[in-house]
Amino acid sequence: MSEKPNPKTVIWDQVKTTDKDFTKTDDFDGRTVTSINGLYMVRRATELFGPIGKGWGYEVLIDRFDQGAPILGKDGSVIDHEKMHTMQIKFWYVHGGKRNALTHFGHTPYVRKCSWGAYTDFDAPKKSLTDAIKKCLSMLGFCADVYLGMFEDETYLQGLELKKRLDEAGETGADAVMTQAKGEFADWLRSQISALEACPNERALELMRKQIAQTARAKAVVVQINPDNIEARINEAAAARQAALQPATTKE
Repeated sequence: MSEKPNPKTVIWDQVKTTDKDFTKTDDFDGRTVTSINGLYMVRRATELFGPIGKGWGYEVLIDRFDQGAPILGKDGSVIDHEKMHTMQIKFWYVHGGKRNALTHFGHTPYVRKCSWGAYTDFDAPKKSLTDAIKKCLSMLGFCADVYLGMFEDETYLQGLELKKRLDEAGETGADAVMTQAKGEFADWLRSQISALEACPNERALELMRKQIAQTARAKAVVVQINPDNIEARINEAAAARQAALQPATTKE
């Protein structure tokens, strides 16, 4: 029995999932960051609210440059200052026949320090506007899975990929796609159980069992297999390995 839709999250629930093809992963200061294509989010807004200017839009409230830290030359003298472009917009949209609005900011480095001195990004205002629009849309739930960090979960991404494959296959090919996905899961599960069966000691066995069971349950849901049955198989294999290890432990 499906859950009753929550009227308070009706927008969020429609737009929370992101197509991985419109994301990009980069390393930023040692962190892995997933960014979303701005025009993709605009398209999603248009699909839900209608054309920009009619179903949704924005007004620029603040457009300014803020001075930051000094940029020093090779002789230690101040040659410039870092500058940040800031833009605040009022984002409005029509939903249920009513016009609603919220505000948010966008920020982009305009002048910043680089290896040879100072660098100016003349696209900063455009980037700040895109940033502000994306942040407003994120507050409504657009691409929430990215902002909630779910794109860091490999199992979640596999679920998105499988859903896309099923959608592309249509009714006629969906069964074949799901059968293939279940076969891939079965191969993975066998490899994990084989690792359990070769575990060298009881302490490592319990840690491994918990980790495999947690991942297996999530993967089983993706391919529509009862996770309780999968965990029971893992527990059975772990119990058998534990029994095999006990005589050796007793001798010690």
